[in-house]
Amino acid sequence: MADYHKAFQYAFSVESIEPSSTQAGLEKLAIWQTLSVNGFSEKEICALCEDLYVSELWHFLKGAQIYDQKVAGLLLLVASRGYLSELLSEIQHYVGIQQSSEMCDATLRYINKVSVSKLQQWLYASVAYFDLVKQKQTLIERKTATRYTVKGELIPNIGILSV
Repeated sequence: MADYHKAFQYAFSVESIEPSSTQAGLEKLAIWQTLSVNGFSEKEICALCEDLYVSELWHFLKGAQIYDQKVAGLLLLVASRGYLSELLSEIQHYVGIQQSSEMCDATLRYINKVSVSKLQQWLYASVAYFDLVKQKQTLIERKTATRYTVKGELIPNIGILSV
C-alpha cells in the first residue's frame, strides 16, 4: 500500500532538477499561485498544500489502497493538476467499466493488477498530453481574444493585423 508522504514527495519532485525539491512542482499548482498573490509565504503555502489540499486529493483517489508507490505519486500529480476525473474516465472507458470519473473499486482493482511499468509510462504520457492541451488552449484563447491581439501579429487567413 502506498504512503501519502512518499507519494507527495515523488509527485512534486518528479519534474524537478533537484530530486528532493517539492517546491518546484508545487509552484505549478493554481492554488500556489492564488495564495502567493494573496500574500501567503512559501512556507505557509507548502504547509497548506501538503496538509490540506493535496491530502484531500489523496483521499479522493484512494491513494492508500494503491499498491505501487510511484503509481500513487503519479496519480497524485495528475489529481493536483486537475486531470484526475478525465484520466479515470479514460481508464474506465478503456477497461469497460461504467464511467463515473471517480476512483471506484473496479478502477482501483485494475490499477493494482495492470503492469506497473506500462501504467507508469501511460501516466507520464498522460500528464504531458494534458499539459500540452492546456497550453494550446491557453494560447488559442490568447490569440483569438481581439482585445489582447499583439500589434503586427500574424492571424491565420487574415494576414498582418494592425491594431
